[in-house]
Amino acid sequence: MHESHLFNSVKFAQQLHNWYASPAGQILGKELENKVEQLLPSLFGYYALQVGALCNGVDLLRGSTIGQKTYMAVSPKQGNITASPLALPFLQDTLDLIVLPHTLDLSHDPHQVLREAQRVLIPEGHIVLIAFNPMSMMGLCKLALMGSKRIPWASHFYTARRLKDWLALLDFTVLTTAHVGIRPPIQNLSVQQRLEFLQNMDRYGMSRFGSVQLFIAKKRVLTLTPRPESWRPHRGIIPVNVTEPTARQVKHAKSSRYIH
Repeated sequence: MHESHLFNSVKFAQQLHNWYASPAGQILGKELENKVEQLLPSLFGYYALQVGALCNGVDLLRGSTIGQKTYMAVSPKQGNITASPLALPFLQDTLDLIVLPHTLDLSHDPHQVLREAQRVLIPEGHIVLIAFNPMSMMGLCKLALMGSKRIPWASHFYTARRLKDWLALLDFTVLTTAHVGIRPPIQNLSVQQRLEFLQNMDRYGMSRFGSVQLFIAKKRVLTLTPRPESWRPHRGIIPVNVTEPTARQVKHAKSSRYIH
């Protein structure tokens, strides 16, 4: 990754962290965390990776039953490993689950991010893709603030159709689609609380206009040859020339771990 792109990665990650720490961002972050927590228990495996984080206190792998969790970031202070999502420091076919919170939104090469995720996932491994929704109040604010160089307004807002097309091209099957955050991004906590009733709009089919869209997709197996595997021996998942993360749980409250 070029130096300028690395600089932007750190800058954008901090801006995203700051926005999710705002009143509107905190509410959206908690709604997203709760939704992901409902969906992850059905995804099994041995190794899970979260690329970055939203803000302090939001752990998107919290609901996962997978034992070995790794948090990756661009800064040594932001995760238990440091790397770029454009070149993940993991061996091919080693991870069972990857969570990408807004990684495509902020990346200058989203296709490479997805290719790397596809490379390191095992066959039938899962990817959780989280992205801003252009068909939402967030999308309208982005249009109103066109030209802004601040995140999230300067990030990419990809349509669900485009994201699903990218996943299909890399042999992913989309299993679940969900949306959260129907409330407008108003930076006033009391107003946000008064607008809580909008959450009930889900029952009228309005959830698709949520600020954040979420996709769970499975990596398809491309061979017809059965792969009997009653057990999986423990093995390193990171090349020997990369520092392996510690086994201790990383505390998200210390800093942002977002990378793109």
